[in-house]
Amino acid sequence: MPIRLRLTIYWAGVLTLLLVSAGAAVLLLFQRQQWARLDSALMEEADTAATAISHGANPAQMVARLSEERDLGPTRRVWVSAGGITIAAAGDQHADPPILAATVVRAIVDGDQHTFRYAITPFLLNGVDAYLADGVDARALRESISRLRTSLLIVLPVLLVGSVWLGYWLAGRALAPLVAVASSLAEIKPRDLSRRLAPASIDDELGRLIRAINALLQRVERGSAMERRFAADAAHELRTPLAVLRTGIEVVLRRDRTAAEYEQALNTALRDTTAVCALADDLLALSRFDHESSLSDDSIDLGELTEEVIDTLEPLMATKHLRIETSLTSTAKVQGNRDHLRRVVTNLLDNALKFTPEAGRIGVALESSNGRVKLRVVDSGPGLDEKDLPLVFERFFRGRSGRIESGKGLGLSLCREIVELHGGEISASNQPCGGAEFVVVLPASPSTT
Repeated sequence: MPIRLRLTIYWAGVLTLLLVSAGAAVLLLFQRQQWARLDSALMEEADTAATAISHGANPAQMVARLSEERDLGPTRRVWVSAGGITIAAAGDQHADPPILAATVVRAIVDGDQHTFRYAITPFLLNGVDAYLADGVDARALRESISRLRTSLLIVLPVLLVGSVWLGYWLAGRALAPLVAVASSLAEIKPRDLSRRLAPASIDDELGRLIRAINALLQRVERGSAMERRFAADAAHELRTPLAVLRTGIEVVLRRDRTAAEYEQALNTALRDTTAVCALADDLLALSRFDHESSLSDDSIDLGELTEEVIDTLEPLMATKHLRIETSLTSTAKVQGNRDHLRRVVTNLLDNALKFTPEAGRIGVALESSNGRVKLRVVDSGPGLDEKDLPLVFERFFRGRSGRIESGKGLGLSLCREIVELHGGEISASNQPCGGAEFVVVLPASPSTT
């Protein structure tokens, strides 16, 4: 069901309830006010006449005089009854009589045909129970109440229909900008993500919605561009080693060769294939991280994990006579995937090992404070070009320094993906005395905070 129709139905329901309640209230208040005014005056005249008769006034004269009053209605009917016998009566003889109970009490009652309205006042007449009935023709008042009821029954449906139609029109006007936004979005094709919605003239809910949609389109465009660039870069990175591998195999197969030459060609092909497989593994890992949204909740001692990685790389450091300085806290625990975090530490240490000159220094520090765990890896290598710092974590980025352009451009990208997946941050900078510094900040495990 369209929103416009739903809003109209809601509006019709609420308006019907309000109009019916208001109409009923108006009718009841008007009816009560009119009857109260008539009943009060009628009872007052009846009480006055009954009091006068009980004090010795002539009943016939009082009844005759009261029946001639026309201030409350066009005709009157008045009588006095004592001991079950009517002793005086005057007025309209065709008036419908009231229905009285066995015991007469002071009350306002209607005639049996609902034409006259009576005030009944009991009193003592010469020691005998008597009562005075003072009635007036109330048809004019009943007709005014009936006319008001009829008017309400005519006016309220007309008001309801008109208001519902107006509400339907207003709902259409209010939803027109949303319809326009939907039409504009439908015109944006997958290959034309650079288009944006026209901003709203007023900063209201619609304006905020358009801004949010434009921001989403910008993120989608950026993500699509990154995906296209990633696919192009991946194809480019794979094409070169595969072309080299193919060319080498074709050259070997052009003529017969010795066993040693075949062995050398196979070793070369194996080396190139290993490089391609490593690149494919990195690409697959990046693809998995892009679609991975949750991690295990294992508590990992990052200090212990870092020591394991250092022990693994110790033989490689020894071949370059590197000195490693560590400062690892024993309470640095984080939550996440152990294999992913091992890859981060391995990539950072391997990066430092690769670009630190012989007899150089690598520093690894780990600290935990304020619910955050910080891992710092520094080296004494050539550092990073200042213009490359904002881009070192981009996929396939190769900067102007030999430090970056010698790799595949995926290691640091993998580190960033893993760290962000764990809710952390990674940054790169140059040390004042030379060398690069990489800092990883991760949320500490709840058990250690």
